[in-house]
Amino acid sequence: MQRRILLKMMALPLIGTQALGAPRTLRIGVDACPYCFMTILDARHAAQAINPQGKASFYDDPACLLDQLNGWGGPELKAQEVYLADFRGSQRDKPLWVEAGKALLYHHPSIRTPMGSGLLAFGSREGLEQYLRERPERKGGRVLTWKEALKEGERRTWVPAEVFTPKAP
Repeated sequence: MQRRILLKMMALPLIGTQALGAPRTLRIGVDACPYCFMTILDARHAAQAINPQGKASFYDDPACLLDQLNGWGGPELKAQEVYLADFRGSQRDKPLWVEAGKALLYHHPSIRTPMGSGLLAFGSREGLEQYLRERPERKGGRVLTWKEALKEGERRTWVPAEVFTPKAP
């Protein structure tokens, strides 16, 4: 009897963390994007949305998530929480999640991303500036907030049409 109570008490912090709004664990090479159906192979470009029921969907490019939220294709998505992988802080096999509302997006057409969007997410302005110091050829792009990127995505898709044409829902 004591053992059962102890095990339940040990599990409570884990359950509580998930319920309070923590990003879920991405499985590289297993999880697939519900928008473009590509398997996620590089966590530095990943994004995730958690619906009101707590189910996480993972994306191989922030552009896929932006396009799906704006209704450009894929199943209808109601996101309660949205996280982006901080490009500087993440590794290919492990994302460092940042809330989308706190992230900065950098768009430059010469940046290679899984879906060709040229969008990278950064958890801080310092991280973005450090990236641009290391990659000066990438200067001249646009810095956007998550809300600005969503608003721009209402008029056009972020994933280039020549790369992927989503099917209407």
